[in-house]
Amino acid sequence: MSQRRNSYAALLFLAGLTASSIYLGLGLVPQNKGFQDAVPSHSTRTFRLKTPLRDRVKGEDPRLRPQTAPHAIQGSSGLSIPSYQELTGAALALTQEADPAINELLDREHTFIELYGGLQRLMGRQLVEDPDPQYTVVKLTDGLLVFADLETQQTDMTTRAQEMIQFSQRISKEYRIPLLYVQAPSKLDVAQLPDGIVDTADAEADQFLSILQENKVPTLDLRPVFRQAAQEDPQEAVSLFFQTDHHWTPAGAFLGYQRLCDELRSRFRFSIDEELTDPDSFEQYRFEDVFLGSQGRRVGSLYGGLDDLEIWSPKFSTDFTYTVPIVGIEREGPFVVSLLFPERLADTGYYDTNPYTIYSGDDYLLSRALNENNPRGKRILILRDSFGCALTPFLALTAQEVMAIDPRNFNGNQDTMMDYIDWLEPDLVIVMNSTGSLKVDKLFPYLPTARADARAAKAAERQEEDKK
Repeated sequence: MSQRRNSYAALLFLAGLTASSIYLGLGLVPQNKGFQDAVPSHSTRTFRLKTPLRDRVKGEDPRLRPQTAPHAIQGSSGLSIPSYQELTGAALALTQEADPAINELLDREHTFIELYGGLQRLMGRQLVEDPDPQYTVVKLTDGLLVFADLETQQTDMTTRAQEMIQFSQRISKEYRIPLLYVQAPSKLDVAQLPDGIVDTADAEADQFLSILQENKVPTLDLRPVFRQAAQEDPQEAVSLFFQTDHHWTPAGAFLGYQRLCDELRSRFRFSIDEELTDPDSFEQYRFEDVFLGSQGRRVGSLYGGLDDLEIWSPKFSTDFTYTVPIVGIEREGPFVVSLLFPERLADTGYYDTNPYTIYSGDDYLLSRALNENNPRGKRILILRDSFGCALTPFLALTAQEVMAIDPRNFNGNQDTMMDYIDWLEPDLVIVMNSTGSLKVDKLFPYLPTARADARAAKAAERQEEDKK
């Protein structure tokens, strides 16, 4: 049976080579032109930024009003924004140096992915299997891509919830700091899986939240507001997530931020100006076809297409100092210069770059965003997966300081995590994860107690059996 399946796959691939060659010959493969094809759409405006030459960046408030020329931003340290002509000229020069026989997207390493994905699209397949089952890609009813592990079974979240309960109780007892658990959404909150395919992540999140609530741990579930958006306007709700990536878009992160601010006002008595949560207070600059996300890289752009990416920039005055101590990053100035890394749009190669990291830079062990305009605000520590990258810059507008930690870096050492909390002295700890992250052990290494106790109990049982 295995040999027959391999032979069938080989025949499919050969057919795919032929079919996808037609794509190539007709010029239907998307080109990675980055800035060259960045054009505004309806309510957005085009904006282009230069790559800083150093990690230390300072800039004055550009205010980014519509009448501001794209190349007219100058910083106090000499950071400048080149003209569109300069950027496109550089891009064209790079293109001309490339091998003209090979599309810059379809390099030798990724040709198989693109051609095989192109064949799956021609065949109308909604499911593209991967050698690693957890990376099998499914196309939802509206074209969004998701990962779906068809072999997985629903996980009992009792132990994981107990870990969070114990962690919440510990920081409350030792430091008198409240904790809020925030459940981030997934694409399945705005679109549906094809018939016959089941995902367990939502059910696991439901169980996890239920146990926390029964034990009086404050929780905020962001999924209902996304489901409501899908009911009110299904087409618009699709834009809350990238088509080819598992993350939410900046628009999705902003919706989550709005709901989180409501909770901070009502439950934790934060004073947050309405202007900070009004989308009309932000300019939105869209760059088209610049992003092939985590799911798209498994099946190629011929199958999944390419994503646009937006830079949101406040119209009001902002001033931040953003530091990442472990890698020596220090950026000072307005929101778009300090908290965002828009220079990364200048990078080329869909398979080699991740434009999502424009927001916050990356999943660092610790990053700190100090809001110079809010010296009397509260200080927030957020422990998060990568969904937090796009949300934390918005959250920084509401506080004196937002400190973000990626818990994957703590290697199961809860005491080290507590040392960080003691050092940072936050007024509030937020733990935020997407539904798919709940059963990823690396995202909970700072909460080992319940899991460690369970393992110790099993080990003791085995020792007793061995003695018999």
